[in-house]
Amino acid sequence: MPQVNYYWRLLATGLCFFSFGIGALFISSIIFPLQTLLIKDKAKRKEIARYTIHKAFALFVNMMKFSGVLAVKLENFEQLNNMREKIVIANHPSLIDVIVIIAYLPNADCVVKSDLFKNPFLRGVVRRVGYIDNNNSEQLFNDCKQSLAAGCNIVVFPEGTRSESGRPLTFKRGAANIAVRCRANYQPIVISMHPSTLTKKESWYDVPNKKVVMTLAAQTPIDNSKYFNDTNTSLAVRALTRETQQYFCKELELNG
Repeated sequence: MPQVNYYWRLLATGLCFFSFGIGALFISSIIFPLQTLLIKDKAKRKEIARYTIHKAFALFVNMMKFSGVLAVKLENFEQLNNMREKIVIANHPSLIDVIVIIAYLPNADCVVKSDLFKNPFLRGVVRRVGYIDNNNSEQLFNDCKQSLAAGCNIVVFPEGTRSESGRPLTFKRGAANIAVRCRANYQPIVISMHPSTLTKKESWYDVPNKKVVMTLAAQTPIDNSKYFNDTNTSLAVRALTRETQQYFCKELELNG
């Protein structure tokens, strides 16, 4: 019986990711062009496009839950209902972290790698919803300022890539640079997965022996204002990065 369950979850995982790719192509080639025809206001069109992706990601997460591949537990997410102008930071244990966060966070912008703008499945999506390219730092900061000023929340993974299992977290300075230069506060989300799956060194077919339970715990917002008026921006960014890394290491120990 356990072996049958394993093969079912392997098949279901494959079907979910196949559906994700087909869905992304359908949205970018059919849904978004229809929205362009029907909605003339550019800002409204972007807002509706982001809401479309929020619902599409929610559908993908529900597919994984319904098929028995994944269970999702949310902690304190009710405090995010009216959140605006925050940088949402999270640790990055798996491939689907950003998908699950956006599935439960409708008003979300996102800083993404330049490679996604070349991905045949996702480039139409990331361009249309206006996700922020991390390639050019000055343009990135300008885009982040505009997004925050419009009331959006920006999802950033301070590690810059997925965590490596068994190794300590190492945060890069990107998230802190955005926070200091855009004068924005953090909304931390601590992610834990048991058992671990879809890590940096695992493919989608490396299915664990039992259903994965993914917990997203929204923490108390972090006030970054003590760094905003520092005359040495580089030192402020380094200090904030170090402080945030220590914060997540401590929280992950408590939630591990």
